[in-house]
Amino acid sequence: MNKGKIVTGAALIIALLIGVYQYHKYRVAPNIKFNHLELTDLTGKSVKLEDYRDKKLFLNFFATWCGPCVGEMPSLDKAAENLSQNNIQFISISDEPIALLNRFNNRLNAQHIIILHSPKKLHDLGVFTVPTNYLLNNKGEVVFEKIGDQDWAAPEILTLLKQKAGQ
Repeated sequence: MNKGKIVTGAALIIALLIGVYQYHKYRVAPNIKFNHLELTDLTGKSVKLEDYRDKKLFLNFFATWCGPCVGEMPSLDKAAENLSQNNIQFISISDEPIALLNRFNNRLNAQHIIILHSPKKLHDLGVFTVPTNYLLNNKGEVVFEKIGDQDWAAPEILTLLKQKAGQ
């Protein structure tokens, strides 16, 4: 076997491994220990997800600078309104400064979404792509995850979320 073929083969294997790593890092939702998340509300008061233990949780990790994140917020609010009777609470989480999140929340004027602050950087939680979304059942188990934006108020998505939440 000649040296050129070995180098080419090695380069292809390395490129493949890099591609798999990048895909996993940016397109696969990370396994987050939700019961250990440290969060605060927009006044700085500590909040734990177990405070919502009687509800199913839709968690949306987002950033105010992210166009797709901001673009999907109205449909998230509409989905939250439609699914409130199914005991699903929508929570959006960002690591940006609380003052910025307050301004964003005031402009957004969402009626059915709770915005929380993560003092830990989203990258430290394993979230490298926003928006990253999870649906947790009332046992705290992840039953659905989605990276990337979505029209959450679309009828087929509402039906899917109801099914996944156990309704």
